[in-house]
Amino acid sequence: MPTVELWAKDGYVSTPDGNSIYFWGFARSREGKAQLPGPAIIARQGEPLTVRLVNLLPEPVSLSFPGQIGVTVDGSPVRPQYEGGKLVSFTNHALPGESVSYTLAPTSPGTFLYESGSNPPKQVPLGLYGALVVRPADYNPEIKEYKTAYGYGTDTAFDREYLLITGEIDPEFHQAAAEGRPYELSRYKPRYWTLNGRSAPDTMLPDSAAHLPHQPYGAMIMAEPGEKVLLRYIGAGTAHHPLHPHGNHTRVLALDGRLLRNGAFDRSYERFTVLVGAGQTCDQIYQWFGLGYSPENPIPTVLPNLRNLGIGDAGWTMWSGSPYLGLKGDIPQGVVSFNEEGEYYFMLHSHQEFQITNWGEFPGGLMTMIAVHPHLSPDRGVLKESERGTGYGNSV
Repeated sequence: MPTVELWAKDGYVSTPDGNSIYFWGFARSREGKAQLPGPAIIARQGEPLTVRLVNLLPEPVSLSFPGQIGVTVDGSPVRPQYEGGKLVSFTNHALPGESVSYTLAPTSPGTFLYESGSNPPKQVPLGLYGALVVRPADYNPEIKEYKTAYGYGTDTAFDREYLLITGEIDPEFHQAAAEGRPYELSRYKPRYWTLNGRSAPDTMLPDSAAHLPHQPYGAMIMAEPGEKVLLRYIGAGTAHHPLHPHGNHTRVLALDGRLLRNGAFDRSYERFTVLVGAGQTCDQIYQWFGLGYSPENPIPTVLPNLRNLGIGDAGWTMWSGSPYLGLKGDIPQGVVSFNEEGEYYFMLHSHQEFQITNWGEFPGGLMTMIAVHPHLSPDRGVLKESERGTGYGNSV
């Protein structure tokens, strides 16, 4: 039976404006660094999995697996923990310096959240959360018809997949935890909003950026034209976030790990913006075809006029300098292109404007990019199942 280890520890996350903020997170080992969010757990439908939690924090910590049934500890169902008649944890917990092992056998595929079940109003916003992805029993990435989110015949096949986990940070709340003093939760006021533990523009950096040792997962989406991109949204924070990708609508396949299908009837639907609720997950398919783009007709757009070439400060435009996908042309004098091969970029961001700032400074927060490449390595957009989730698919 596969075993995943999660070590509850503390550390400091970095924000793009130079702040360093105390947090609690899960590490892969005693020597590993606490990370935000915790390591992704990749499981398979019907296959038992053990998750061993080791607690190095100063108060009891437990794990809760919303959407999973039959979770056990030492062969018995998990149950709430009390001290002096007061509820301490919703599931069996590990006291400081101790460990507890949970066994689960996911009965259905989908995207789920795991989080602390001990004092959740405190421990979850501090960072004790992560993703649980359950593959369907017949999942086979080598056969197109079986590379699906919910199984053969469910119309959920995909070419690439990405996890996007939302969160919020109130620096005063985190500082109170660092100093071990109480904090009145009614004063909770986030100043940073995160995708995979990072605020923009750090969201667009690759996985395992050296200067972000506690935030190993990027949030950059990359695909080729026409590919089906599975976006797995998880709302791990306390707020709702209306996320919107430019370039096309998404087709919502499932909510909270439940396929939107009633018998033979497909209940999936398209959305311009998807509201990611606190504690909710949402699976979607995103595709970009361009305006008339096809391999036989690779002229997807009308040439922009000069007024639209200079986006932001000179030298920071993301326009490739050419309307021909895959080809590069001369760019206007004074404009520098960061495009590697003429790829297109579309924004994915929150539609609540204050959530795309870093402590009031725009741009920041819940914002990343979707890069459409004419050619892209098959290693991009892959959740590494063999290593139980060492990457979020953004770069390997």
